[in-house]
This record gives sequence, structure tokens and C-alpha cells, in this order.
Amino acid sequence: MTLEKFVSELQDESQPLKHAGLLQLSSLAGEDLYEFKNAWYSLPEPRKGQIMSKLVELNEDHAEMDFTAMYRALLNDENDDVREQAAKGLWECDDRVVIRPLIGLLKKDPSARVRAAAATSLAKFTDLFQQGKILSRDGDKIRDALLEVIGEEEEEQEVRRRCIEAVGSFNTIETGEIIREAYGSNDASMRQSAIYAMGRSSDIQWLRIVMTELDSSDPAMRYEAANAGGLLGEESTVPRLIALVKDEDSEVQVAAVQALGNIGGALAKRALQQAARKGEDAVEEAAQEALANLDFDEDPLGFRFQA
Repeated sequence: MTLEKFVSELQDESQPLKHAGLLQLSSLAGEDLYEFKNAWYSLPEPRKGQIMSKLVELNEDHAEMDFTAMYRALLNDENDDVREQAAKGLWECDDRVVIRPLIGLLKKDPSARVRAAAATSLAKFTDLFQQGKILSRDGDKIRDALLEVIGEEEEEQEVRRRCIEAVGSFNTIETGEIIREAYGSNDASMRQSAIYAMGRSSDIQWLRIVMTELDSSDPAMRYEAANAGGLLGEESTVPRLIALVKDEDSEVQVAAVQALGNIGGALAKRALQQAARKGEDAVEEAAQEALANLDFDEDPLGFRFQA
């Protein structure tokens, strides 16, 4: 199907969105992107939201697909749902060209959902800053914007939560105080975000709290603690994480398996080998992926030298 024919079909809301057609929107550039942008504004509003949601789903399932040009082009769309999905879609983008528009959305967009999505996508760049992979001035702009929004008492809690999660990577005295305050909140979701930010900080000062929350009665907190434990990377958490592989909550199980894969070591590897034969699809798949990553880290060339 040609792009022109696919665009024509999009006008008809009775027609289902076709997978093959959506794939044509990957890596759009030049005249094709210009053509699609012109056609976009004539599409029915509900259809726009459907398209963007499908594109984000496709990105999650097919990492080789690149809809960055589409997302960037639609960050200023009049439809809140479109802007939200466009901002979400950039969460894996590492091109600094999207930093400024995402900060603009975070600080000025009228929709809290869009502001929250922008904060989540900016978290990618806070990680890159922590790794020394983006310019200091870019990191400073992102940090200042996140801190500004966190400091706005009238801001929606969902937006402040996502900003706290993102700013954790900067790991300064100020961000540490913000994380500690969030952890002391009476709101469960804010406490979960604090645990997530602790892991992203890579700061061992949070290990005791994370270890405590691995035994939380709240599965959502155990899930975040397992993720944080994996990010902190301390082998002392391995026995506790192994116990969570048998957790009553399947998402906690998968998080524990992924954390073991991040930490590595002989004990974690044996636990992953057992989990790979657990008989539960999600856990098995996560364990097999973790083992493959560990094997690659141990032998990146794909073979071992014999003495």
C-alpha cells in the first residue's frame, strides 16, 4: 500500500488501522513527512488519538521502528491526546533536539497529562547526563526545569511525581532532600515514585530504605523496590530479590528477575536459571533475556578462550 493510499484510508473512521500502513510512518522524512503533516490536520480528532496510541504501541513491540519525526512534528498539535502520545513516544529518543520542546511542554502545556509525559521522556536525558553523554548545559536546563515544576505547590501531583522520578538521576543534596520528602508523603503513589528515584540516583545511601520496601505489604512498592535494587546494583540485595521471584504478584516476580539480571553474580545467575524453567511465561521470558545479557557481559565476543 502506498503512503498516499494509506493516508486516504485514515480519513475513513470505519476502517481499522492497518499494521502495514502504520509501519510506513517509520522514518518519515522530506516530502513524505510534509505530505503526511498536511493530511493530518484533516483527520477526525478521535482518529488522531487512535493513530498516536498505535504508534507508541508499535514502538514498544518493534524497537527498530522510528517514529521520532512524527512525534516531533505533532508536539504542538491542538489535541491533548496527540501531544501526550507524541511526548510519550520520545521516551527513548536521545537526540538533544527534542530537549527544548519537551521542556516547553513540561513548563507550559495546559494539559497535566502532557506535562507528565514530557517529564517522563526528559528522564532519558537525565540518565544520559549521569553517564556523561550529553552537554552540561543541556543537563542544567533539564534539571532547572524539573526543579522549577517540583517547587510549584499548585502543580498536579502526577506531574510532580514524574519530575521527581526524572530528577533523581542528578543525585545532588537538593534532589536527595526532594526524594526524602516524597518518601515521607502520606500518598502511596508519591512514595513509589520516591523509591523509583532512589534507584535512578545510583546512590547507595538509599539501600537500607529499598531493602525495607522489598518486604512491603504493597505489591506496587515491592515492584518499585525490586527495580531500585537492580539499579543500585548491590549484591547484598540478591537473596531478597530471589525470594521475590516467588512473589504472589506476577509483576513483582518479573521486576525481581530483571533486577537479578542487572546485578549479576553467581548466586543471581543460578536463580535466573531456575526462573527460566519456572513454567510461567512472563517470568521465563524475563529470566531468559536476563541470562542472555549476563552471558554477553561475560563473553561479549561470543566465545571463551581455552587455557
